[in-house]
Amino acid sequence: MQPSGSVLELCQVVADLEPALDHWTGTIGAGPFFVFDVPVLPGQIYRGAPTQVSMKVAFGFSGGLLIELLQQTNDGPSVFREMLENSGQGYHHVMLRGPYDANFARLSAKGHEVAFSGQMPSGERFCLFDTQGCDGAFIELMEISPAMEQSLSRMHRAHLAWDGVTDPVRGLDRLAEFA
Repeated sequence: MQPSGSVLELCQVVADLEPALDHWTGTIGAGPFFVFDVPVLPGQIYRGAPTQVSMKVAFGFSGGLLIELLQQTNDGPSVFREMLENSGQGYHHVMLRGPYDANFARLSAKGHEVAFSGQMPSGERFCLFDTQGCDGAFIELMEISPAMEQSLSRMHRAHLAWDGVTDPVRGLDRLAEFA
């Protein structure tokens, strides 16, 4: 996995998760991917206004890089829907690994604005800074709890043990196999 201070994740926003999973596992060879539904999370704010966004996501590794495939499952205003409507599916954001508050201060000092934010059910903050003027995408920051870190480690172990063929798409419950 990636060390602190580096890009941990690359996210693609997709209109339909299934063909994206087929492409990433079958063509690129990333995976396996762990798929789950994300309900509306507490405190979601999109460009200064409250919103309610639900999604279906898939996480899998390619080497040490975490790949996220994200399909929004409702019509709530968001940076994900914004992209689909303006330019279609594709590269959406990277997530930086490292201290949330320090990275937040650094990106704010550079003049970037938060376009989307909220909290995980267990309280960890996340936000996406609008850096589209620099690279056409967003930068995500997230507080990574010990439980999240454990899940990431298990996903990475699953990737290292994967034969590239068997069960390329799995439920999140399968992470326990890689404890």
